[in-house]
Parts: sequence; C-alpha cells; structure tokens
Amino acid sequence: MLAGIALFVLGLAGMAWGVMFLFNVRGAADKAAARRNAVRAVTAAQTMDLGLTEPSRLGPWFFRLTGGLVFVGSPLLALAGLAIATLD
Repeated sequence: MLAGIALFVLGLAGMAWGVMFLFNVRGAADKAAARRNAVRAVTAAQTMDLGLTEPSRLGPWFFRLTGGLVFVGSPLLALAGLAIATLD
C-alpha cells in the first residue's frame, strides 16, 4: 500500500513538473537553458576546453519537450500507484 501511495504522489509531482516545463510557467524552460549554458561556461573555465564556451544547441525547446514527455507519462505512473494502493 505504501508503494502505491508513493507512486501516486510521484505521478502527481511529475505531472506538475511536466506542466511547468511544457507551458514554460514562470520561464522554467528558459531558466533551465540559461543554467545549462552557465554550467558549460564554468566547466569550460575549469577544464580549459574552448569548445564548451559556445552556447548549447539544446535551447528551451529541449526542456519543453522533456516536460511534455514527463507530463504524458506521469498519469500512467499515478494510475499504477492508485491501482496498487487499492488492491492491497
């Protein structure tokens, strides 16, 4: 029963996270892309690899796509958790 409840909660959290990135709520995808480029710049400075100084080709569209995939898959996880919780 506890595992079912945990899966259900993770499914709901995944849906919330997916919506946040899919619809770019409060600029989540933009901030994630900017954070990725900042990490690449710091890594370039630490490793002296000039190839990392260029911005990543994976822009906000990548994070929106990832959010969409998580949003589509999370209800299945929530339903599986609900089924496990009710079968016990």
